[in-house]
Amino acid sequence: MKKIISILAIIVVVCLVLAGLGRVALKKIKNPGDKEVLVRLENPEEGVLVEFVTAPGYLAPKEKVDLSARIAARITELPYEEGERVTKGDPNAKPPVPASVLVRLDAQDLEAMLRSAEARYSAQEAQIEVQKAQIAVSQANLEQIAVSLEQTTKDLKRQKELFESRDVSESSVDQLQSQLDQLKAQYAASMHSLESSKLNQKVGQFNLEAADAEIFRARDALSYTVITSPIDGIVTRINAEVGELVMTGTMNNPGTVIMQVADLSQMLIIAQVDESNIGSVKVGQQVEAKIQAYPDEIFYGTVDDIALTSSTGPNGKYYETEILLDTAGKQVYSGLTADVDIHTFKHEGVLRVPSQAIMSRPVDELPFSIRDENPNIDKDKTDAAVVYCFRDNKAIVTPVKLGPSDATHTVITAGLTVEDRVIVGPYKVLEKLAHDQEVKDERLAEKEKKEKEKEKEKEKEKEK
Repeated sequence: MKKIISILAIIVVVCLVLAGLGRVALKKIKNPGDKEVLVRLENPEEGVLVEFVTAPGYLAPKEKVDLSARIAARITELPYEEGERVTKGDPNAKPPVPASVLVRLDAQDLEAMLRSAEARYSAQEAQIEVQKAQIAVSQANLEQIAVSLEQTTKDLKRQKELFESRDVSESSVDQLQSQLDQLKAQYAASMHSLESSKLNQKVGQFNLEAADAEIFRARDALSYTVITSPIDGIVTRINAEVGELVMTGTMNNPGTVIMQVADLSQMLIIAQVDESNIGSVKVGQQVEAKIQAYPDEIFYGTVDDIALTSSTGPNGKYYETEILLDTAGKQVYSGLTADVDIHTFKHEGVLRVPSQAIMSRPVDELPFSIRDENPNIDKDKTDAAVVYCFRDNKAIVTPVKLGPSDATHTVITAGLTVEDRVIVGPYKVLEKLAHDQEVKDERLAEKEKKEKEKEKEKEKEKEK
């Protein structure tokens, strides 16, 4: 019996020891060591928040021209090199400034065509003069026949009167009648001949106009052998060499692009704005741009034009948006890659906090005293947006209502004031942070650490 009692006593002691160890272990789990939870604090600040749309893009001149030939011919001269400045000229200047000649083409065949057209024109002019002379002759003959016809008609009348009085024979009357009929036939033939000559003169005039049109066309084609600059700018690309045959464009062939001239004083960023964001983009909005070739600089611009139809890329549909760039006098190159932030909406006098401070927590896990009748919690949603405020060295979960945001901050429309101190990091701490958990301001902890180090240094100096 005594043995049983001893065994029971030993069991009770062991259980008490294990229970004590369990409490110690549990305490260590809840508060692992003496390590403090350090947090970074900030006050919500009143200020300005700008919403923006981000899009990729590339640089291009606002004004550029691809020069192609309008005739098929060989290049005989390319006076300018890439990078040289050219001008469209100014006829009103004193003295007048001629346009820069960029390309000269072989003009021999076209000059021959022009001389041939001019010769045909001169020949046609001479033919018209011949026709005029023929008309004059026909008119003179017609007048002569008319005079003869009138005289013969009078003679015939007198002969008939004499025939009635039996003073002349019937054969005399018949002879004059025959002569009169012949004159009438000659008159009709001369009249038709005159009309034919006049019609030939009209045909000749039309042929003269056609010959004049051929001269105009030949001169126009000849003018295409000299290509001048249509704008003031810089030769940015030359695709051909002297001696090459350039071709004109057709429906399936765009033709030979000889060179490109661009005005690099005004540059655009052609941004590809996703279709989901294009609704908030408007002409005139301010833009910040980062060009990969200049990583340490920020460029500014304004939205100049928005495409009315979409294009399709590897990431879906987008709308090309032209942004007029302020280069601040810096030489930037066409084709450079850029990323733009288009400022779509500006909110002034708003309360904002770093976006990292905003967490999502299930509504059912929030303390009852906080979620009960809280106007900042949407009861129709399972999760609530919260921040952790720093009060009495503890993290207090605080539901908030959110407004718009930018890349770093979010507007708080309800739930906070400028006097609140909000825990904004580190993010790893925020992820695991619980309501009413003890925390410490990292700035204060750093200050205390430095003070302890100074005290230790003083003690070491005293010991010496």
